[in-house]
Order: sequence, then C-alpha cells, then structure tokens
Amino acid sequence: MGVESLASLKVSHTGPVARVRISHGEINLMDATMMGDLWRLVKWLRSPAGSEVRVVVLESANPDFFIAHVDLALLAASVDDTEGACGSFQDLVGAFRALDQVTIGVVAGRVAGGGMELLVNLDLRFAVTGRALFNQIETGIGVIPAGSGPQHLLALLGRGRALEVILAHDDLDAGLAERYGLVNRALDPDEAGPFLDRLIQRIATVPLADIIDVKATLAAPDLDTGLAVERSAFARMLRRGAALPKMQRFLAAGGQTPAGEIRLADLAAELDQAETS
Repeated sequence: MGVESLASLKVSHTGPVARVRISHGEINLMDATMMGDLWRLVKWLRSPAGSEVRVVVLESANPDFFIAHVDLALLAASVDDTEGACGSFQDLVGAFRALDQVTIGVVAGRVAGGGMELLVNLDLRFAVTGRALFNQIETGIGVIPAGSGPQHLLALLGRGRALEVILAHDDLDAGLAERYGLVNRALDPDEAGPFLDRLIQRIATVPLADIIDVKATLAAPDLDTGLAVERSAFARMLRRGAALPKMQRFLAAGGQTPAGEIRLADLAAELDQAETS
C-alpha cells in the first residue's frame, strides 16, 4: 500500500519524517478525491510501510489555500443520509487524531470549514503571520460544523470563543488564532522554516513507542486515571532499555553541572545527533 500515486497529496518520506503537501486544484477543495487520498494516507501510516514514520507534516503547495472547505456538492448529496455522511467525515478526521505518529499542520493560506475540522484533529498547529486565515464558515452557508469541530474548538478555545468562531463565521488571522489557542504559535514568514525544521528534527528523535506513551498520558479522562497512565508509561520506557544508557551519556556530556544545565536544550539535541550519526 503506497502513497506515491495520490491525486491531491504529494507525500515525501525521509527516515522518520513524512511531509504531505496538499495540491488539489485552485483552492484545495476537500472533495471526494481528497477525502479518499486522506484515508489512503492514514492507512499507509498505520501499515508496516509507514511504521518508520514518527512525524507527519501537512502543508500546502498552494500559497493561498491550506484547504478551502468540504465540496458543497457532497453536502447537497448527503441530504438523504446526513448523519451517515457526518459520521463518515468524523471518522476520517478522527483517524488523524488517533494516529500513533505526531501530526503537524502548517497553515500559510486560507483554511475553512471541514479543513478546519481536519486541522483541529492534528496534534500540533502552526500559522504563518500575514498569510494564514482561519474560518469555520458553516453557519454562514446555513449549516453547522459537524465533523468534530465544535468538540475540539470547545476544548481548545473555551465555550465563549468557540461560539464566537462558529456563529460569526468570520476570518481569524494568525495572531488571533494564537491568542485564542487555535494554533500552537504564529510564526513570522522568515522564522517559520528554521523553527519548524528544529521542532520536527527534535520530535523525530523520539522513538515511536515513546511517542505513543506520551500521547496516552494526555488522553486520560480524569486526573487519577492520567496519573496511573503516567506511571505505567514511565515504567515501560525504562524497561525498553534505552533510557538509562542515554542518561549516562547525558551525565558524561555535562548534565547536572552548571555549564551543562545552562545549555540544556542544546545538550539534549547533541545527544540525539550522536545517536543518529
């Protein structure tokens, strides 16, 4: 099962990082073709062929659009089975949320409607200032978002801001999206590339089994359950055998000394580079 022949997505795979460039017509409309390609991408990432991947980056080849929204022809065609169509779309975007890999959305153009609902199901989201615009447009065209967008907007933004974004169906720029909590960070165009390269490289050094355990600690429904998940995950990481030798290398490189702790992030990156070289 490969991803070389997808019509709307261009996938490049180097080691633990897969980059997915959305390239579909003039506005990257989320139509049946794109939805099918997104499902095929998910299935590839779940397969043995995609098991080497630890980080998946979704960005657009179109400077003006990340994803426009769901094709209105699909909405019109779903009148006789609206709940089924909504459920299928919820399953699609939810499949990205459930992936073992870390998923990152980089928005440097417009994203709206169902594109927003895919975006909020990714693990990390970044917006390029002066370029990114977000719009949960559905109430402006007579419907409501029903592809899990309301649930995730509530969790990310809080009730008041989620209501504002959904009911006002207006544009949010990168700065406001960051302030509201829709994206992790708004990045200036000049700094976006270097920042994201550094972030992706650092995450890609974390073994997939450890990523899975970290995600599990953030998925617990309550505090007591979460604390129990943390204990179990920590024990599994130690039993896998890589942690203690890495701690010893950290100490040998200057960890737990003033000089080493002052440059803690760089010291950790040097340990990662030594392991992969």
